Amino acid sequence: MPSNKDITPILGGDYYHIYNRGINSGTIFFQERNYNYFLSLLKKYTLDYVEVLAYCLLPNHFHLLVKIKETIIVTTNNGEIINDEAKVGEFVSEQFRRMFISYSQAINRQEKRTGSLFIRNFKRILLEDDDHLKYLFFYIHYNPAKHGISNNFKEYKFSSYEAYFSKKQTKVAKTHGLELFDGLEGFLNFHNHFHDEKDNLTLE
Repeated sequence: MPSNKDITPILGGDYYHIYNRGINSGTIFFQERNYNYFLSLLKKYTLDYVEVLAYCLLPNHFHLLVKIKETIIVTTNNGEIINDEAKVGEFVSEQFRRMFISYSQAINRQEKRTGSLFIRNFKRILLEDDDHLKYLFFYIHYNPAKHGISNNFKEYKFSSYEAYFSKKQTKVAKTHGLELFDGLEGFLNFHNHFHDEKDNLTLE
């Protein structure tokens, strides 16, 4: 098990691939309402401090692609403004930790189980390369097909792919995401291209 010093720190202003799975690859989403509850906690604990660009929730693991805001306002501290990248990162990391604990406690009550739900220390990968960043959109959205959960990743209910084509309100930072692809057509073409070349999937 990695020690804290081996874990990539989160810093304000950067992009990250955040993911984790159930302990012993066990189930973390047991009912449809669990997926929705996870997303509600994502909104509650993080959306004031991060932009969620892509996500996919699968029965035993999840993926998030996020951009950490450079400056945050911590309302619980009387509106304290934090713009130091390390302090922003520490605060956001703690928000994610609280979110995962809250979700785990709810699932343990629902399933009448005890102990850890997730592998300790959620994983995070700093995305410094634009090509890697854009590829993560496809990788995350394609995950249901990769794991044999859906024949058509574009129709999977618990990912952010459909949000990019919908006019409904969404937690996803669509405007920012589409800017990375020069618009919706570029977003679609990118996903179609890598779907045709899906044997190139090499990310964890």
